Amino acid sequence: MLSCWSSSSLGESSRTAPLSTQPLWTNGNQQSSPIALRSVETNSEKACGEVNQLGGVFVNGRPLPITVRMRIVEMAHHGVRPCDISRQLRISHGCVSKILNRYSESGTIMPGAIGGSKPRVTTPKVVHHIRLLKSRDPGMFAWEIRDRLIQDSICDKYNVPSVSSISRILRSRRPSSAVGTFQQLRTSRMPSPTLK
Repeated sequence: MLSCWSSSSLGESSRTAPLSTQPLWTNGNQQSSPIALRSVETNSEKACGEVNQLGGVFVNGRPLPITVRMRIVEMAHHGVRPCDISRQLRISHGCVSKILNRYSESGTIMPGAIGGSKPRVTTPKVVHHIRLLKSRDPGMFAWEIRDRLIQDSICDKYNVPSVSSISRILRSRRPSSAVGTFQQLRTSRMPSPTLK
């Protein structure tokens, strides 16, 4: 049977990734698998971690600790290649690349939000500009509108609506204008009732 070890029994150094190569879980007296589980304590919550192909321990879906992120950026500043950073710190190359790309684009090493939804970016100003662009050029595609929102400084590349959001905005009608149009049609086509 698998059992996760408590991080308190493994010492303080086990609280940050990557972790040492000591036995992580056992089946009887033997180590069972190259993919091992281990309890990792982060902000007073426990979760079972996994060992990657490089021997580093990670918790799926959770960000790397800030200290490790800082170490990745420091090593990159000293000219260490991402593949070497990956091997030395025992962190996947994809994770190292993602952190370095985020740092080069935004200047931050902080992780993004975990779960939840993206903040609403289709403000009335953005919606108005989308409809304005479409009315000026009815043949314009949603991806072209998206590019124009950035070009016209209505949005930046971090908060521009997705192509599907723009398409949804173009398909939807304003409720007030739809009601007004319906009222106009109803009054213009229906003859007024006459009493006999």
